[in-house]
Amino acid sequence: MTIQFRKEEEFFTFHDPMQGGKLIDRKTEVRFDPLTGETARIIFDPGAPFIPADFSEEAAATAGKKCPFCPENVFDSTPRFPDELFDGGRLIHGEAVAFPNLFPYSKHNAVVRMSDQHYVKLDEFTVPLLKDAFMTAHQYVEKVAEFDPKTAYASINWNYLPPSGGSIIHPHIHVLASEHPTNYQAKIARSSRDFTEREGVSFFESLAAEEKTHGERWIGTKGSIEWVHAFAPLSHADFIGITDAAALEDLTDAHCENLAESLKAFFAYFQQAGINSFNLGLFIPLSGSQAERVHVRLVPRMTIGMLKTSDMNVFNYLHGEPLSLKAPEEVAKAAKLHFAEN
Repeated sequence: MTIQFRKEEEFFTFHDPMQGGKLIDRKTEVRFDPLTGETARIIFDPGAPFIPADFSEEAAATAGKKCPFCPENVFDSTPRFPDELFDGGRLIHGEAVAFPNLFPYSKHNAVVRMSDQHYVKLDEFTVPLLKDAFMTAHQYVEKVAEFDPKTAYASINWNYLPPSGGSIIHPHIHVLASEHPTNYQAKIARSSRDFTEREGVSFFESLAAEEKTHGERWIGTKGSIEWVHAFAPLSHADFIGITDAAALEDLTDAHCENLAESLKAFFAYFQQAGINSFNLGLFIPLSGSQAERVHVRLVPRMTIGMLKTSDMNVFNYLHGEPLSLKAPEEVAKAAKLHFAEN
């Protein structure tokens, strides 16, 4: 077997006041990522529901004249690309408008304003709206790769609503490209190459096949994208979309449509689970190999309890150790039902 799903159980013994002082053993599960070997922890779930925040008031207070992405402002308040990159300085597809990020995270950094509507709730996103946004982002990466041959890594990134780190409610995505990978991109590229050299097959293809066979964390297929739940998740859910594209040159508009269809299904699951914010990354190698795959990571983001506590803490940031209240197998079972319906 080329894929190893390793986990270790730890037990902490104490007298539980919630059970009349009964002596109990409470389990923590340490899981090892089958590609990188990094660990994540599945911790005890107290059963408290996730309560989605309502951003209607914030949306009303920041819309229109106060929002640079609203229709009346987007062409006056946003920067333009050099004409040699895009004639007229912007890339437009349907309601999607791409323009430079004023404060870039990378050598090349476009922002794609996704819609005319300022506050788009999860159930209001449509497949055409999502597809147009991702197609626009894809076209930007293609142009950058042609314009700058040093470009080796690209990603399309979405912070939806404030719990995710999104600073503007109006839906938008960031498109990054550079010769320098992020830590995640470098780790995945290195580990994938090592896996292929050792096993003679692609990790991502093997992962999809293995999960589909066993079914515990298998979600389903949308066109060219196969979806699984991560064995060692980065959050309380962690959906991995594995495309049949090895690199940018293999990526098509059909992949963007399949991603849009997939997201509609996951948004339905999020709403049932009490989740209304997320981070998404679409990771795009520019030079294909047997080892590499264009793939997606989709994780929820939230605040917890009456104090609106962040779901990220010292474990995530300083220990580099993701925590999850939810067992991946249970999340996969619930998400799969919505995925099949869409």
